[in-house]
Amino acid sequence: MAKRKGNIKNLEAIREVVFEAINTHNEEFLVQLIYRLKEEYNDIARLSTMGEHKGTWTHKKTLDYITKET
Repeated sequence: MAKRKGNIKNLEAIREVVFEAINTHNEEFLVQLIYRLKEEYNDIARLSTMGEHKGTWTHKKTLDYITKET
């Protein structure tokens, strides 16, 4: 149950950041954040697959490769 409460708090914190960005007309902050998160995910995926990860791979394909191919 403690993990669920932590998840709810994280979700509320994210929601607060999103609403604040929207209310202050700072949508570009959200665009940059999403872009950076996507780039970081791709970096981790490439490292985890020893360079085999392609940007077109789904998350499931990436996880399958990591667990079955490496």
